[in-house]
Amino acid sequence: MYVIVGDHDAEGTVTVLTEPRPDKGDWLGVLRVPYGTDAEIPKGPATGFVGGEAITGPKRA
Repeated sequence: MYVIVGDHDAEGTVTVLTEPRPDKGDWLGVLRVPYGTDAEIPKGPATGFVGGEAITGPKRA
């Protein structure tokens, strides 16, 4: 699992990647939300952890 906090554009995004598929070189579970929106980790040892405003700050204009 990876949690990516991307501050590369005007809005910023939090991306959660779960369920890797090494044979395909991608991920089955992909959740991408703008800053200020909760991104909850659905599986694994961090299940229930929420990346939201506490980490990224509010949604940007």
